[in-house]
Amino acid sequence: MAELLSLRGVGKGYRRGGRWQRVLVDVSLDVDPGELVAVVGSRAEGKTTLLEVAAGLRIPDEGEVWLGEIDLACCSDTERSRRLGGEIAWVHHEGTGVKFEVVDYVRLPLAMGRRHGRRAAERLALDALERVGVADCAHQCWEELSNWDRVLVGLARGVVGKPRLMILDDVGDGLGMRKTREAGELLQGLVSELGCGVLMSTSDLEATLVADRVWSFERGRLKLMSDQNRTHADVIDFPGARRSRASGGASS
Repeated sequence: MAELLSLRGVGKGYRRGGRWQRVLVDVSLDVDPGELVAVVGSRAEGKTTLLEVAAGLRIPDEGEVWLGEIDLACCSDTERSRRLGGEIAWVHHEGTGVKFEVVDYVRLPLAMGRRHGRRAAERLALDALERVGVADCAHQCWEELSNWDRVLVGLARGVVGKPRLMILDDVGDGLGMRKTREAGELLQGLVSELGCGVLMSTSDLEATLVADRVWSFERGRLKLMSDQNRTHADVIDFPGARRSRASGGASS
């Protein structure tokens, strides 16, 4: 199966306090259609930068970022913004920074893609909120939501434009085992419906249980967590990986 998303030899750094700091070092990974890929690591390690590069929000200093046959690093800002409103869904754990109603937050990617008028976008946003079970939150503000409702609203925003690729940055962290499993089952259902690929970051190992492949991220580098390099895989049997092995479609 052809890769939906492919990062090849990606590097990225920033100047901080007069010093150059490498955040991503020779990062390569793939995401196939219908596949959930997780990147797990500590907070402030650079996982968000990795996902921003994958989404086209940031340009790598070196390497390539392919969405199908399109090199995002070579696209214009306008083209990358259009794809973020269509083929790519970006969902970040927003905290208290969202000041408008939930329905407007969910429909925002559609406005970026400029594919729908306001009324049509609002209808699609309401449908997405209903799909994940939080339609009653539509006219609330972010600060009024529980942590669990924020996760569901984030998933609604992720699927509202029916993207090819959904990128979730620390969306489901800190929920506890029961809610983490519930969120994972919901995400699996959404992926099954859309056939999209998912790249997600987390600092919570419980949140990786839904993934088909899991990468550990440390000091700017990725390491595949698999049966061959038994990092955490010796104590965690990933259900997603079991699905792939059972179907004969495991990826390396």
